[in-house]
Amino acid sequence: MTRTTQEDNLPVLFPTILGERTDADGIVLALRIPEGLAYFVGHFDEVSVVPGVAQIQWAVHYARQYLAISRSFSHMETIKFKDLLLPGQHLELILRYLNTANKLEFCYRSETVEYSSGRIYFHGDTV
Repeated sequence: MTRTTQEDNLPVLFPTILGERTDADGIVLALRIPEGLAYFVGHFDEVSVVPGVAQIQWAVHYARQYLAISRSFSHMETIKFKDLLLPGQHLELILRYLNTANKLEFCYRSETVEYSSGRIYFHGDTV
């Protein structure tokens, strides 16, 4: 008999982290997109795609976790979604934070494809 816990019933909201390494001004996370990601429901019927808003949310979430960003969100610029993120894909999330500009640069990429990138700015005050 298999026991289920409350955690087993929670929706999957984040990619699986396969590894991490520090980089010049940030961190590089090796990720895998889970097949059961909650954001796939209704996005889209023909093929499951990670929504752009989820990619932005992950970038901010992991920047707060790994780069200790505690400032509140200000605005975004040059956000580009270039290719689809699909279930089961392996990729990297590159996060670089420039403290003097309160700017987070993010890029989701594999060896051959850049999926999305952009800059997220934070206010000078802390959360």
